[in-house]
Amino acid sequence: MKTRFAALALSLFTFTTAHADIQTLQQNLKKNYPDIPVKAVNPTAIKDIYEVYMGGRIVYTNDEAKLFFIGNLIDLKNQKNITEEREQILNKIDVSKLPLDKAIKHVKGDGSRTLYIFSDPDCPYCHRLEQELTKVDNVTIYLFLYPITSLHPNAEKISEQIWCSKDQYSAWENYILNKKMPAKVAKCDTPIQPLAKLGEALEIDGTPTFFLKDGSRISGAKSAADIEALFKNVK
Repeated sequence: MKTRFAALALSLFTFTTAHADIQTLQQNLKKNYPDIPVKAVNPTAIKDIYEVYMGGRIVYTNDEAKLFFIGNLIDLKNQKNITEEREQILNKIDVSKLPLDKAIKHVKGDGSRTLYIFSDPDCPYCHRLEQELTKVDNVTIYLFLYPITSLHPNAEKISEQIWCSKDQYSAWENYILNKKMPAKVAKCDTPIQPLAKLGEALEIDGTPTFFLKDGSRISGAKSAADIEALFKNVK
């Protein structure tokens, strides 16, 4: 009985200490970096090292918050990228709140899987993703036009022309896949500015960025095989 009480006391002490260290870390983060919003602080499997989620990414530090590790925490034995898995969890969104009326919808096959894609028409990685998507069937795509004009000055104009086209997704594919400029059309109201604000709120700082049905966030171009593997993991 004494042993059981001793074990319980030790576990409570460990929990209290860990909680206190996290509080210390949070205080030091606010003190040292008041302009950087910290969304989450969690312990890791490494003693006295904590996971800090800020600016849409994970960094690692101790409770002093003076020096940081930036990179991937790897479980070699189980072949797992712990950082990547944690970022996918922390970066999840509620896709039910996405404004689908501001997206270009395209259904392939039975449309049973879903992708929500933020894409820039002049982004080379977006072109690569679009090439891979030609090999993916049975998917419903919601395309959000997300030109990053600081990198691609003409992308907003192209996005406007695509949105105002009679067949929006065909205009998109023709431009992305076939290098064919959208036909000149009369100007219309577009969702590009509201989507820019939405992207900022969702911390989308690069294209392509896409989301799965469960809200998982994927950054960058992925192969068709990778996309199929992602679909299999969606619950």
